[in-house]
Amino acid sequence: MSPKDIAPAHRRARGPQAIRRSVLALCAAVAVSAVAACGAPPTGTLHTRAGYTLTSSEVPVSVCPEGDASRFADDEGLLMGAHFALRVECLVSFEALPEGFQLDYLFGENPNLYSPQPGYEFTLVQFSQEPGVEAPFNAEAGELAATLKIGDHAWDFDGEVPAPGEVFLTVAEKDAPVTLEVVDVERTQTMDLRARTRDGLIQALYTGSTAAESEVVEGSVDGSATRGSYEYSFDDWRYQSQFFLSREVFQPGAGWVAEPDRALLTVEFGWLHSANGLEWPLDVNDAFKIADAEGTLTPITSEHVDEDLTDAVWRTFTLTYDVPAASLDYTLSFHPKGPVKWPAEDIDMPISGDKNHELAVSFA
Repeated sequence: MSPKDIAPAHRRARGPQAIRRSVLALCAAVAVSAVAACGAPPTGTLHTRAGYTLTSSEVPVSVCPEGDASRFADDEGLLMGAHFALRVECLVSFEALPEGFQLDYLFGENPNLYSPQPGYEFTLVQFSQEPGVEAPFNAEAGELAATLKIGDHAWDFDGEVPAPGEVFLTVAEKDAPVTLEVVDVERTQTMDLRARTRDGLIQALYTGSTAAESEVVEGSVDGSATRGSYEYSFDDWRYQSQFFLSREVFQPGAGWVAEPDRALLTVEFGWLHSANGLEWPLDVNDAFKIADAEGTLTPITSEHVDEDLTDAVWRTFTLTYDVPAASLDYTLSFHPKGPVKWPAEDIDMPISGDKNHELAVSFA
């Protein structure tokens, strides 16, 4: 720090004449001091220089008091992606230490802090100790980067984001912009901390839960068929299924699987495909329907995997849909229809007792 408006003197080589002049000037000064105590000394003001910075990652509490306007409310300070989750705790600017703030965690007890020069102020940003959410995945090399800027000063992060509770302070021009930018696998989300606005959000991460499940559906059917003088039949084929739903935006190895304003909805359920020599092949695209507020959805993929059991095959169906990120409530319709096959006899048996099951599932 240096006195304001007092420039340092420039020294030159001194010859004999300069030395004699100095002696005379000194005698004159001494004489004057005897009469007038050397006159009034020059005055100046000490300021904390512009660009001065201070950071601390070991702050266990909020430095901004509860209920203060500097604190961010609800989710307005939240940013999250596939590999990070952070929340801005508070933003405050000041010229002198404000009362009620726990700034001794930064400056120590009884700090003697010089004010910034006119037109400048201290600006402080703290991140929450508890973001309240967790990143779905751990970042690999090159997947994550972030930048926090206060005015002209920037803090850059490679492979990480600001730590929970971390505090950043600098001296910047009054009302200087304060921004946070996070790039997660080439998708950029930004926050204007002054305006408390966010852009580029991966919207499905901010709305609803990531998984839901339906109630269990069950039923029983009978079947029969006649060929010539032979009658084929079975009684009481009981089934039981449950539907598991998830909303995703990112998959390791595949990357982003949905646009920022959409989500990949996945539905998975199991079905007893065969048992005791009989087969009940399910046409999943006919038997299963799902709809949101806009109507029935069309799957973008429909697959199944079989698991061999003792004298039986369990088939697991997986269907995916592209849905709006804001779509959280769904209606499921499940109607397993016949016929049931008897491969050894090469016969199809129409069924009776089949019914349609309707279910409601919500991610809200």
